[in-house]
Amino acid sequence: MTKLAQELTAELSRGLPVWIRPPKNGPDHYCGITRSKLYLLAKEGKIRSASIRDPGQIKGTRLFHLQSILDFIESREAGSDRIDNRSGQ
Repeated sequence: MTKLAQELTAELSRGLPVWIRPPKNGPDHYCGITRSKLYLLAKEGKIRSASIRDPGQIKGTRLFHLQSILDFIESREAGSDRIDNRSGQ
């Protein structure tokens, strides 16, 4: 099994989709990020996305790689000023 296939299998076994569509309105169910922010993050190269369309087609379907979104969020959490709930702050 290839490394990519192993990664996909691992993600599916966690019960999460590998790729998600952007929400039509409001934040996404899995990551809490809005449609416009997903497109912006993809444009900036911070998350992975793919456009599914046939050659010559004007419209397609844009999908976003969920694990890259979750990794992006986690990378921001590590550098944020989190409140320590144990100290009551």
